[in-house]
Amino acid sequence: MQLFKKIADYLQNLSMAKRILYPSLFVVFVFLMSVALSPLYKLKEFEKLVKNDSLFIAKYDKNWSHSEFSEMVKEKTYKEALLKLAGKDSVQLAINLADSTVCLYINGVKIHKTVIKLFEQAKLLKKIPTMQYVKIFSQPLNISSQFATIVKEPVVIRQAPKDTIEAALNAWEPDTLLQNPAFLLLRLEHGIDLVFEQESNPVFYDKWIKFRFFNELWANKTLNALFCFFTFKKQEYYPVITIKIPANELRAIYRALPQNAFVVLKI
Repeated sequence: MQLFKKIADYLQNLSMAKRILYPSLFVVFVFLMSVALSPLYKLKEFEKLVKNDSLFIAKYDKNWSHSEFSEMVKEKTYKEALLKLAGKDSVQLAINLADSTVCLYINGVKIHKTVIKLFEQAKLLKKIPTMQYVKIFSQPLNISSQFATIVKEPVVIRQAPKDTIEAALNAWEPDTLLQNPAFLLLRLEHGIDLVFEQESNPVFYDKWIKFRFFNELWANKTLNALFCFFTFKKQEYYPVITIKIPANELRAIYRALPQNAFVVLKI
């Protein structure tokens, strides 16, 4: 009781500014702690995903979890997912970080391949146990949402030629379609984010668009974290894989993907 009395007396002697400051700092501290713990919530989510699938557990060979089989199991998982992707009758995406390639497939046939210049992935994805890895990545992952600086369906408006001479001249005009800097976010099932960006930003405009793109991603993430905190909901965590490829390749890949596309991923 003496302790509580001392604390009460101390608080009463504080200035108004400190009475506001200290509780505010405490709230900020609790908020930052909840955000810092969000990767643990994601790991628990992956664990629950496996535990809820008794059929998968029964079929899983425990020998696959040995470290010496890790690469072979990942390759097997990737091939199984590609096989399932072959059943999709539209253009789909396959990303193999092990050999740094991004490919487009349709009905199991590879129609385009791009080499990844540079990539980074969240530490959480590197630490996923083999059993969880097989469960998550042995099938194509649906793209739940997307955000891009790229025009999805480019349209060039030109006036019809007045005669055959003007038509012949127009045939030799260069393509004047404005190509925006290429940045893309694909959010996959299980809350995995794929962020694509062009490999270089040679001019100020490219750097500015990159800043705006990542700033908007950060703002949305912060607002979502604050909403979860003040509504007493579990913090969401989206492990990110960032991939750099040439801008023209990124535009072509994004425009080729249908609205409800799937992604096969090997990390």
